[in-house]
Amino acid sequence: MRVTNGSLLMVIGALHQGVGLVLYRELLLEMARAGVFNSVGGDTSARAAAFWFFMMGVGIILLGALARWVERDLNRPLPASFGWGLIAWALFNGIPMPDTGAWTLVPLGLRVLFQARKATALPEVLRPFAEGADHVDVKTVESEASLRAFIAGLMSYQPAWVTALYGVRAAFVRLLGMRQEGMPLPQHLRPEDVPMTPGSAASFFTVRHAEEEHAWVVAVEDKHLVATLAVVAEPNPAGGARRRFHVVTLVHYRNWAGPVYFNVIRPFHHVVVGGMARNAAAVLPTPRTV
Repeated sequence: MRVTNGSLLMVIGALHQGVGLVLYRELLLEMARAGVFNSVGGDTSARAAAFWFFMMGVGIILLGALARWVERDLNRPLPASFGWGLIAWALFNGIPMPDTGAWTLVPLGLRVLFQARKATALPEVLRPFAEGADHVDVKTVESEASLRAFIAGLMSYQPAWVTALYGVRAAFVRLLGMRQEGMPLPQHLRPEDVPMTPGSAASFFTVRHAEEEHAWVVAVEDKHLVATLAVVAEPNPAGGARRRFHVVTLVHYRNWAGPVYFNVIRPFHHVVVGGMARNAAAVLPTPRTV
């Protein structure tokens, strides 16, 4: 169900062909009556313009199909160069001929650039989990806490208003044919109790990957989407005891309900995860024993 850039490019190509059928209907009929074969030849008149208009549409659709294959079958984001190429294509076409549909390539090119930037900005350890993700967001904070202490602070964040949101969610998911298994209760997790074994439970998540003082990846699967939460600790480029903690959310849609559900909760998601990251960053460093 993931909407790929290649699929959008194919839609643009199909619309291009549809417009051509309207604009060049009479010329196409002329070519048909002429037997199609050699019906253009060396003609540089409107009939040739119609022919090359449709050839451009075929090229756009084929390019979109190739891009879609890269995104879906290879689970790879399109490179930033492809996005810049789409924008350059639109400008090359649109500047001498402003009345053109080529301008639709600009927002698509920007979408490719945005996704390429997100893919390259992720820590290396998360690349396998991010392949084919429909949504990626990263919250970065600094703290002197250990990874376990940071995770404990992260997972223990559930003020009353967040609990209330879970209640609203329970009603909303029923409208989409989903269900919520109980109400997550506030917890006060201790650093030593943070699960680090793949397959173990972490609240309603399951641990997928864990490395002491480096990375912690958990996920929850539903029939509409798979949501992954990760924490990656990295040294601060500026030096010092404070490290950078990247709190990463990855979402993979499974059916039509996935994007509907997530785009409704998206504003609340950013507020909640931002609060979790700030709460975790405020955790005091673990005292050292002598």
